[in-house]
Amino acid sequence: MFAKITLVFLSIFLVACNNNDDAEQQDCYETICTHNFVTITVSVKDAAGEAIALDTYEVIDNDTGEDLAADLNGEEYQYLKEQGFYPIISDANRVQYQNTTATLTFKGYVDNEAIINETYEVGADCCHVSLITGNTEIVLE
Repeated sequence: MFAKITLVFLSIFLVACNNNDDAEQQDCYETICTHNFVTITVSVKDAAGEAIALDTYEVIDNDTGEDLAADLNGEEYQYLKEQGFYPIISDANRVQYQNTTATLTFKGYVDNEAIINETYEVGADCCHVSLITGNTEIVLE
């Protein structure tokens, strides 16, 4: 009896993907996901290991030309910048990349000069985004 009650309560706390009319979502109807919100970041440091704060950066979807970082250059991300961390994709983009892969280009700028140009392959399943290939620790000489 205790095991059945525990199983019911545990099921309540797990999140299943929404069932809507989109074909992509139909594949995820019975998938159980965690509550974790995944964000893939890159760190940018100099050769001495000091964080580099970029003035701005872009994360361009090579197929669409969309800048995924357009909303990530505001003051609320200033702390991350000071620490040299830059989000390139998160679960906020999961549905857009679900069951596909995409090539993204991370471009970092200091004094209007491009100092970083890195390519990443990313994808997503029914629950989270994932990094397939790409250097997440950039060291500038």
